[in-house]
Amino acid sequence: MKKMLALLFMLVFVYEAEAKYNAPAGIVSRSDKIANWQMDELDTNKDGKLSLDEFKRKVENYGRDERRNVRRAKKEGFYMSPEQQFKAADTDKDGFLSDAELSGFIREQRDDNEGIYY
Repeated sequence: MKKMLALLFMLVFVYEAEAKYNAPAGIVSRSDKIANWQMDELDTNKDGKLSLDEFKRKVENYGRDERRNVRRAKKEGFYMSPEQQFKAADTDKDGFLSDAELSGFIREQRDDNEGIYY
């Protein structure tokens, strides 16, 4: 009986440890901050969405860290050109990136590629 209770306790504990983290209201994720900053910087006509041409301008502003991330991505085989990134991020396929689409794409890239988004 004690072994059964111990096993049940362990199963409940493991289940609780696997629970997804939900950030408290008002907390802005790093991906959201990056997306907001890029939207402000790249949205030249200030319509609240990015066209492919606006999105491609981001490579003009790459600093040393971004260039290093691009080299690493190419070396490790997960490099995506700005055009490929735009296509992958445009989930509703309307030809523009919203703040939410950009944020979701950045979060996915950072999670899948060890924190890298270039």
